[in-house]
Amino acid sequence: MTTPLVKTVRCTGSPYEIGLAHGQAVSDQVHTNIATYTAFFDETVQITWAEARRRAVSQFAAGLARSYPAILEEMQGIADGAAGGLTRDDILTLNVRSEIALTNYTDGCTSISQVSQQKVFLAQNWDWLEELHNGMVVLDISPAPTDDGKTPVDRLLFLGEAGIVGKIGMNSAGFGLCMNAIRSGALGRTDRHLPVHVMSRRLLQFAHSFDDALAILGEYGVASCINLMLGDKSGKHADMECSPYGHTCINANEGGNGAGFVAHTNHLYGTVAGGRPAKLVDHPADNSFARLARMQLLTKEDAQNSVPVSFASLRARLSDLEGSPYAICRSRPPGAVGMERMVTLCTILMELTTGKGVVSIGRPCEKDIPIIEWAL
Repeated sequence: MTTPLVKTVRCTGSPYEIGLAHGQAVSDQVHTNIATYTAFFDETVQITWAEARRRAVSQFAAGLARSYPAILEEMQGIADGAAGGLTRDDILTLNVRSEIALTNYTDGCTSISQVSQQKVFLAQNWDWLEELHNGMVVLDISPAPTDDGKTPVDRLLFLGEAGIVGKIGMNSAGFGLCMNAIRSGALGRTDRHLPVHVMSRRLLQFAHSFDDALAILGEYGVASCINLMLGDKSGKHADMECSPYGHTCINANEGGNGAGFVAHTNHLYGTVAGGRPAKLVDHPADNSFARLARMQLLTKEDAQNSVPVSFASLRARLSDLEGSPYAICRSRPPGAVGMERMVTLCTILMELTTGKGVVSIGRPCEKDIPIIEWAL
């Protein structure tokens, strides 16, 4: 598949204005993503787009109207901007795709946070449906002040899917996050449970620090399982396995040579001591365990060999091919169909003390792939 150039869309102003700019700039990609997820819902949970939309509205519209009305205004703006007969409820459905289908299936992704020599790195591969190559977008958002007593950051940057309001990125306050899917049936249905992509946006827009992020997670909670790798420019960083039942913290360990790190893939490994809810269960693929062990080993080997932590060394680890095609740098297995067609779509590398980022579009093990540079 030819890898396209991913657009960066600059959005400013009110929630509706941000959404309108988003929808107008990547209208084709929004419609492409709806087509992709229409097929995905049929494949994974055997429902039509109309039924998925009915579930999204019945489970989340009223709660979000009470707990986070601004995000619904933004979704209305996306629908109006993308046009073609889309409604706010179509955009809501895109934004709760994890809650509709990923309580049954999981995507890939390998992520790591690491602090070394007063620099704070977050990095990950995003493994997901190959069709999403044609539906990705970078959103560069400067939100207007709110009237609810909450103070947004000046600017946030994230890579995600056109039509979806949040994903993997960082903000001008020096906070950043990565996301890994978790295969679990846990599903929250109260007002305080934000869909995971809406939670990502809430964190990127309002978390000025790691501690702010923990407070936001505690205030709202999440509607389905998700793993969030969190960090800020002060050097605070940890992994949070989040669920509607509660959250588990996995703190960084010393990786040798003073390089503290924590890595995560797509299974739960937090402990009861870290707060793991007793009734939380996941159903991971075997390759999740292999990828985690491999990333931990590569990180420790770099430290033992005094390899400086940098964008280049992180990309090298995320390019690892051991266990192919189900490697850290994932390729599509020959003859794969359904969920097995997943590939590594992109690699996101962030350094929070300088506000710099590098996003490569495609598998990082390949040469001459498109690069997007971030600066906050």
